[in-house]
Amino acid sequence: MVLLFKRLAALLAVPVLVLTIAAGCSNGIKSPTVNTTPVSDKPSENNTPAASDKPSGISTVIVSEPKNNSSNAQIQNDSQEVLLKVMMKLAQQGKIINSEFAVKTTVIEDVDKKLGKSDKVEWIPEAKGNYATYSKHNVVFGFNKGSQIFEARSFDNNLKNISLSMVKKAYGTPAYDVKAKGEEIIGYTAGQEFKILLVFKAPSSSNGDPVLEHYSVLYPRGTINMMADDHGREW
Repeated sequence: MVLLFKRLAALLAVPVLVLTIAAGCSNGIKSPTVNTTPVSDKPSENNTPAASDKPSGISTVIVSEPKNNSSNAQIQNDSQEVLLKVMMKLAQQGKIINSEFAVKTTVIEDVDKKLGKSDKVEWIPEAKGNYATYSKHNVVFGFNKGSQIFEARSFDNNLKNISLSMVKKAYGTPAYDVKAKGEEIIGYTAGQEFKILLVFKAPSSSNGDPVLEHYSVLYPRGTINMMADDHGREW
């Protein structure tokens, strides 16, 4: 029994020694760390490539809205067809070219503040109002008793190259066409409230296609005088 016990002890000593050595080795070796944080497919803000990462030859272009600058020089450079389009577009706003003063919404005192005192003011019965002339600026404004401007006339030099046939080609058949006192006046509707009137010398055998003398934008309702039972102008 004593001999048997010694043999068993010797046999058990070997695996115990192996396990001890293994445990000691495992304490000296670290296992690799695995990052279990999920990776997102969405690029982060910090992943934005630097400027040096851009391919050469690529630049950022910022497009801005063009400014609407209807200066006199620009109008002179435009074709007469374009000028006629500009005139009609402004007429729909109650304005003439090269003038900030709109009929209906402007009073004559506003014009005097900006342009200075008018050269003259005269009452024109057939036009239903007073007319102030500003020769230096090539404009005339008609206004009623309430100082409201109802008509703006332009004598701009750019108009001198626009012929009667060009106007009819651009605007079509006029809604208003009258010949009187050696003139032909044609008119078109410009939006719901305004009219555009263009004045030419009457065509003759020597000049069958006269050029524009001046034109105006009219606000007909501004010529009404209910106190005098005057229903105002239509054209």
